[in-house]
Amino acid sequence: MTQTNTRELLIDEGLKALLAGGYDGTGIGPVLKAAGVPKGSFYHFFDSKEAFALAVLDAYAEHYGRARREILHDRSRSPLERLRRYFTYMSELLAREDFGGCLFGNLALASATRSPAFRERLQKGFRAWQSDLTDVLQDSQAAGEIAEDLEPEETAAFLIDAYEGALLRAKSEGDTIPLERFVHLTLTRVLSPPN
Repeated sequence: MTQTNTRELLIDEGLKALLAGGYDGTGIGPVLKAAGVPKGSFYHFFDSKEAFALAVLDAYAEHYGRARREILHDRSRSPLERLRRYFTYMSELLAREDFGGCLFGNLALASATRSPAFRERLQKGFRAWQSDLTDVLQDSQAAGEIAEDLEPEETAAFLIDAYEGALLRAKSEGDTIPLERFVHLTLTRVLSPPN
């Protein structure tokens, strides 16, 4: 196994562990065991558990950012259809991943206040997400799909806030109903067509 593959394997197992147990509930030993990697190898790639969690967060932000942009920038669909597809994709992903949640939300709940590095990375991730949603909301306004008086950037921030709350509830209930409710109300009420 190459060094790159070992590092990626550790990050993949770390993501599973952080989604399931959060930062405090994730031990390096179980991650190493799941990855089949000796303990000494961990410190070859990461200086500390925090550095490891930050690497996992960076990989998560890159992967899901790419998927998000692919869906939200698909010009073959209307802007509201892109939003619907994006949130539907995320709901289906949550169910497939056994309701692990969003790593941004999970780490924000437990780690943002203890580490400036976590706070900075989380803010960067949320800003990128908000920017992508702002773009599609601006497209939606230009297409006449939503009201002109909605401020796209503030609305994008609200969508993330509401989505993360629905995700937290879906995780606690082990059911996608809170996310389905979020998508339905968002697309039929909050982002309703102009009068």
